[in-house]
Amino acid sequence: MSLSLFDVLPEEVLRSVLRYMDIPSLAAISNTHKAHHRNVAYLASDDVTWYTLIKARFGIGCNHRIISTQKITMQEGVVIVKRGGYISSSSSSSQKERRPTSYGGKNWKDVYQAFSCIMRIPETSVSGASQRSGSGAVFASPYRRSRSSTCSSSSSVGDFFGVWCMVNHAENCRTTTIEGQRMMGSTHRRRRQCSSRNNIIQESLINLPIPYRTDRRYIELKLCLQNTKSGYGRIVVPDVSSIRFASLEEEDYFSFHGWDQWDDDHDSTFQLIRAGPWAPKIILRRRYSDTDNNSNSNLQGRSSMDDCVADWNASCADSKKDLIFHPFEVIVLSVHISCPETLVYETDVLSSMSSIRVPVVAESWPMRKLVNNDGAGGTIHKKDTAVAHFLPEDDLWEYYCQLPGGCLSLTDRSRLIPSRLPSDKEALYFRYSDTVAHFT
Repeated sequence: MSLSLFDVLPEEVLRSVLRYMDIPSLAAISNTHKAHHRNVAYLASDDVTWYTLIKARFGIGCNHRIISTQKITMQEGVVIVKRGGYISSSSSSSQKERRPTSYGGKNWKDVYQAFSCIMRIPETSVSGASQRSGSGAVFASPYRRSRSSTCSSSSSVGDFFGVWCMVNHAENCRTTTIEGQRMMGSTHRRRRQCSSRNNIIQESLINLPIPYRTDRRYIELKLCLQNTKSGYGRIVVPDVSSIRFASLEEEDYFSFHGWDQWDDDHDSTFQLIRAGPWAPKIILRRRYSDTDNNSNSNLQGRSSMDDCVADWNASCADSKKDLIFHPFEVIVLSVHISCPETLVYETDVLSSMSSIRVPVVAESWPMRKLVNNDGAGGTIHKKDTAVAHFLPEDDLWEYYCQLPGGCLSLTDRSRLIPSRLPSDKEALYFRYSDTVAHFT
């Protein structure tokens, strides 16, 4: 029997080759070669290969918790903390040996297939089962048009892009008002002796567009976005400000008349805040690498990615801000949504929302697989919209409970994030928003 080139290569080289393959290529190798001990067909189906894919896409077994290195000294009974860099620290659960049977499969390949079909949210420090301290409940999950037929047969770029929605819960489960934020800032920062600095900030903020109104209420959502395509090929969100939140009435209307009828002139029920202190911000960006299990060797990678996030958050809010997703890359985005003043509680907003629509574009994919939306033939549309649907109203009450006196609370208080005080920039912005709003 003649040997193929793959049969004479070392196992380390074969695994390096398999790391760059997508899921269909791994399946093709498994089916076209007869698997025997340590050949390429065997390696394409074993647990080592598929557990690596599980960690890359779903974050299972990765180190998520980041703690800051601090130097603590004592001077005359006073503790002085000097903040340093960041190191990666894994929880005790991530260091335990993972077994596929714990996730409902006899091997990791079955687990990957099951998680892929249900579009499981990736585990990060702020999402999924790994987080412990807040807002981990998922209120909107991806909708895949190919799910009704076959989980693996996708014909749209949107089917390779996951969108999940979480809520940054307030202590009383109520939506926020501009008046409340301004009072919090003025009470906490009264009699500051930095008038010159405040005047500079005031001049820079007074000319910004004011999407903040006293007759509206606001809620902070966390969008977990992921390129779920394996192997190669990027997915781009051309403009974050073009993300749309559709109400139940808008869903019915535009589903009948066509979503292309939704233009900039449409006064939507839920409006994304695009400028000012509540403009969209990246709070987490994660891309799996082989060094994720090594805390020391991963410091440089995290530092460079943190610099990219800081540059993106500091860029001009008026310009188009795009997001580029490499395979399996995850970004958690903090966005603020303007709501009607009648929606006082979080449950009012979540039960009134129907879907999230994120425009996406395929980039660096094989040209034989791509086709423009107006073209004929091909298998995958280059431009598309990724959609996530919110939970029905009855399912929301699994996470909320009504207390005596008409108050709401979370059923699991560990999901609560205490309301933070506004920063200096936000306090000044809210302080002068009313004055400018009367002239716009």
